[in-house]
Amino acid sequence: MKNISELIPNLSSSPVLTFAGFIFAFIVTWLGIPAVNRLAKTKNLYDVPVNRSSHQKPVPRLGGAMIFAGVILASVLFTDLAAASELKYIIASMLVLFFIGLKDDIVSLTPIKKAIGQIIAALIIVVPANIRINCFYGIMGIDEVPYIPSVIVTLIFITGLINSINFIDGIDGLASGIGILASIVFGIIFLLFEHVSYAVICFSLAGSLAAFFYFNVASKKNKIFLGDTGSMLIGFLLAVFTIYLIEMPNPGNPLEKAFPIAPAMSLAVLFIPIFDGLRVSLIRIINGRSMFQADNNHIHHKLLKITKNHLKTTATILIINALMIASIYFLKNLGNKLLILVLILLGILFAILLGFKSSDSTKN
Repeated sequence: MKNISELIPNLSSSPVLTFAGFIFAFIVTWLGIPAVNRLAKTKNLYDVPVNRSSHQKPVPRLGGAMIFAGVILASVLFTDLAAASELKYIIASMLVLFFIGLKDDIVSLTPIKKAIGQIIAALIIVVPANIRINCFYGIMGIDEVPYIPSVIVTLIFITGLINSINFIDGIDGLASGIGILASIVFGIIFLLFEHVSYAVICFSLAGSLAAFFYFNVASKKNKIFLGDTGSMLIGFLLAVFTIYLIEMPNPGNPLEKAFPIAPAMSLAVLFIPIFDGLRVSLIRIINGRSMFQADNNHIHHKLLKITKNHLKTTATILIINALMIASIYFLKNLGNKLLILVLILLGILFAILLGFKSSDSTKN
């Protein structure tokens, strides 16, 4: 079966394919969100403000449905399905997360049921697709990782990042903004090293999120939230991109890794969700509470108290994240170990500045 790039020769170049994926996904999400918004209002599917919320009015929460549609359609149309054999497993995992997230957005699921769905989605990627972390690049004295530990580490990473993105989805534009920034960085790297199919998926996600970002941040008539459907899809795809970047072979020599500082760059790209997730989880454990119990200790809550504005808080966090990514790139000659140490020290510094004191445990 031919894909669209084979049917239309002018679309065969890598940059054109990635741009086409971005635009197509953007259009699908842009046109679909108003319809989803109307459906959510008809069915009364709102995120109703409570005392822990950062918004004051009920807002529809099914934005993730159109992100799912945009990414799936663009990825299938503009990737080489023969070259990207893992795509069918990525789509299968996305379907699992889509239905789990959709049900949670409509009727609310227990954390255990959501965790089971996340583990099933991760297992599809790790076992049949064989997308897993095999190499630690000599970090902590570890190079190649045996199969069973590799599976366990990858499952923890995927499910952890899914929930970390869910954690930061607390103010307008933050989760989608992080997703746009991360997917563009990953996409550019994949494009430079000729891994075109993954670049297309990255830019498809960026396109869908760019359309969503407008409705989430700027639209008054059709304002919408990601919901768990959207946040889980973002976290899952960013986890897949990260694992592929770490394991990505060099096109000139498949026995070598294409991007030597992949672990450090991945940590820089995902610094905000990983840092926030670890910090908040540690605070909850120290205070004897469940890791899934909502509170007001997230980085966006702390900054929101200072800026008093969602967009300013989101912009501040994204600028910090972008500066970290740029710094890691320009200091790439220092190597993974030193760069990761610098990022860890920055995380500790930020944690001290934000404080470990627990806020109201009922807030999210």
